Amino acid sequence: MTIDSHIHFYMIANPQELVDALDMTGCAYGNLVATNSNYIASHTIDNLYAKHYTKGRFYCYGALDSTLYYDRRNMGERMVEHVKDLMECGCDGIKMLEGKPSARKRLPIPDFDDPLFEPYWDYMEKNLIPIVWHVNDPEEFWSDELVPDWARRSGWYYGEGDWVNNEDQYRQIDNVLKRHPNLQITFAHFYFLSAQLDRLSKIMDSCPNVGVDITPGIELFTNLSKNIEEARKFFIKYQDRIYYGTDIARDEEEDLEYEIEDSKIRGKLCHDFLMKDKVFIKGDERSLLGKDDLDINGLALEKDVYEKILSGNFIRVNGDKPKEVDVKKVLIEIEKEKNRNRFLAKKQGKEPDLHILDFCEDYFKKQL
Repeated sequence: MTIDSHIHFYMIANPQELVDALDMTGCAYGNLVATNSNYIASHTIDNLYAKHYTKGRFYCYGALDSTLYYDRRNMGERMVEHVKDLMECGCDGIKMLEGKPSARKRLPIPDFDDPLFEPYWDYMEKNLIPIVWHVNDPEEFWSDELVPDWARRSGWYYGEGDWVNNEDQYRQIDNVLKRHPNLQITFAHFYFLSAQLDRLSKIMDSCPNVGVDITPGIELFTNLSKNIEEARKFFIKYQDRIYYGTDIARDEEEDLEYEIEDSKIRGKLCHDFLMKDKVFIKGDERSLLGKDDLDINGLALEKDVYEKILSGNFIRVNGDKPKEVDVKKVLIEIEKEKNRNRFLAKKQGKEPDLHILDFCEDYFKKQL
């Protein structure tokens, strides 16, 4: 069985497309990881709607309340209350995009080791609530000499201007983990340390609940391929804390369906890398990989090891079935989310965008 632990959903999509993406990539279940956005507080309600609509095919990790970064009074305590609300609504965990450089630039997020966050970390650790956390991006995105042209064109060169420094973020998180070593965190995209396995090993040796997922990032697979024997040793040693995920998504700014070929290629890349000693992916302009072919080494793991990565580890942390969505609790949360959107719109000098929340509210009212 395969569970895709890292899928994105935005309300321009039809939830049936999510089911199709699961079926195309051979997954029994998926996990929707909600994000905050440029124009609304978060996509948590969208994801809870998709979770309910698809009748048991998806887990859901909700996003934190981004308005708290503007109004920081008792920020950590209020963040805890928000997490409690999300878990009562039917969320299975929390997704944090807060470590992505664009999120740090867009939102006035305090440093993660700031005392403002402390009640949140303390609560999450004591209650072992799982977190999927995107921290940084590939390290070459901070280098003028090494950043790929496609990343530069996408606005992902962070070596100039007021972007957060990746090493400073790693320092902040090291401090958090020293204070809270039992946090149940999965760092997305291998924590962008696929070229520094010794460094990642030290973190995982110190923190028994820290794991990583293998969501592409092409650099993840090419870095591991270059040192495949060391990579294989790493996967075997930490086989209980590595998670399958594809990062299948649909551009929230464009009215496009989930790209069929990209979904297939992502699934094939992740599966083949775990199971085979050689991996060849034909280039396709519609996919993450682009038009160039990918020809790399694979791990060729034993079945009992890759089965843990494909689903066993996720089930151990999240249970063998998604939590039920509590419709009444979601309706209460929708009203709070509308107020958050109004707050953000006022900050931006815009009218609040509530049409998605209104749609979801109508849907959930009909379920009563």
